[in-house]
Amino acid sequence: MYKARIGKTNFTFQGLTPIRPIRIIESEEIIDSQFSDYLKDESKFTGGKVQYLAFPETEQQVSEFLVRMNRQKIPVTVSAGRTGVTGAGIPLSGALMSVEKMNKILGIRKNEKGEWLIAVQPGVILGDFNKMVEEKDSSLFYPVDVTETSARLGGTVSTNASGSRSFRYGQTRKWVEGLRVVLTNGDVLDIKRGQVFANEKREFKILLTDNKTLTVKLPEYTMPNVKNAAGYYVKDNMDLIDLFIGSEGTLGVITEIELKIIKKPENVLLVIAFFPTENDGVEFFLQAKEEFRKEANVFEYFDENALEILRKKRKKDGVSSNLPEFPENANSSIFLELEYTDENLNNLLEQLEKLLIKHNSSMELTWGGTEKKDIEKVKFLRHALPEAINELYSEKKRKCTAIHKIGTDMVTPIKYLKDIISYYKKVISNEKLDYAIFGHIGESHLHVNIFPSTEEELGRAKQLYINFSRKVTQLGGTISGEHGIGKTKHAYLEVMYGKEAIRQMVALKKTLDPNCILGRGNIFPEELLI
Repeated sequence: MYKARIGKTNFTFQGLTPIRPIRIIESEEIIDSQFSDYLKDESKFTGGKVQYLAFPETEQQVSEFLVRMNRQKIPVTVSAGRTGVTGAGIPLSGALMSVEKMNKILGIRKNEKGEWLIAVQPGVILGDFNKMVEEKDSSLFYPVDVTETSARLGGTVSTNASGSRSFRYGQTRKWVEGLRVVLTNGDVLDIKRGQVFANEKREFKILLTDNKTLTVKLPEYTMPNVKNAAGYYVKDNMDLIDLFIGSEGTLGVITEIELKIIKKPENVLLVIAFFPTENDGVEFFLQAKEEFRKEANVFEYFDENALEILRKKRKKDGVSSNLPEFPENANSSIFLELEYTDENLNNLLEQLEKLLIKHNSSMELTWGGTEKKDIEKVKFLRHALPEAINELYSEKKRKCTAIHKIGTDMVTPIKYLKDIISYYKKVISNEKLDYAIFGHIGESHLHVNIFPSTEEELGRAKQLYINFSRKVTQLGGTISGEHGIGKTKHAYLEVMYGKEAIRQMVALKKTLDPNCILGRGNIFPEELLI
């Protein structure tokens, strides 16, 4: 039996805000006019509206606000950095709770294994956290490399975010050792990894402070054996902490996170290799993945259309462009990061050169290096693509404001990598739509971006997304590898798991949130909660 409790952790707390009333804006008109940024995020989801906007700074304030809203059955949406791309932080009605003021580093300790653990509030910015770790001890780092470094850590836990280094280090889940979660009745679960597991019936027993017992029944579906961020995490004998990671603010409000940091690789070699054909690039990756299994941290992919977008941006920017020129005949590219030692560097370079030549490239057609300036050049190109896509698409939107790009987040088993790339390209080309494919090829997690020019093309692109969902599911994959479901991907989740699995997810939510006030519209449609 696991008992809900409000208690202190084993950390030294520093600089906590004195207890005072929570700041709440209680005016729809004022929120609309002065705080409209809180009603949107990086998704294209629209229609955000609330009557209350709350800015808690302490766990007690979160608890008291939730109790107040729960008694009145007022929906509560939790917001962090508003960097999500699925609309999960956009409120449909009721109240929005922004945890941005809960942005303190709470303490650091070593566990019994000698591992460093850092406790933070959910509003801590990822980039600030990484900087703090670097300043404390430059030999340590947090290995979750989310591209958007302005994301808040609470948001990354809520979506089980990942990034380019998940090939080696996995998703956020792997690095969360503790959570404090406030339920809608005001109780706080203080959860440590490795302490509470589901029983043989796939159930958790949680004893609340009023001595009532919650029996939390997990859904019966089986998750795909790939990188996954779609729906609730469930499996036999699972750890209770994993239920809340990736739950997208629908089960409780995270008020404290305990993250594990590890020793940083001493030396890394960053490389961007260019290839004359898509097949050359993919075949290079498949062989490099095996040959550099011990050394590789990252594998990323750019198709020919992605490279063309970068070429156009460089040409448009002219002499002011920060983008370096890359081979004109390049039609695919692989970015990789390899760990090395002084003893094995020459051997790694020899292996790399042989692989490049085998796949119709060469060291002369490859960027890379171990010095800071070389690493920054390689990383700049990798991160320039999303910005270039946004610039390109803004031009299309000026001609037709009703359109938006369609971006997928799907993963297939690696054995189907070549098949799924071929499938994507064939069906999109048949529809004569503009597109680019790039992403985390190391886990067969590619982002397909479709760029419709008209509302009619947008409709066809949306239908393709449904078709992609069916195909990927048939291959044993997932419709979301890192961004979650939010309010924009309900249909794709149903394709993946079916109506009965969705019903079971709803039943799980209602056990922990009986009035269904949290995260309305996230993961499954709001109407299923009424």
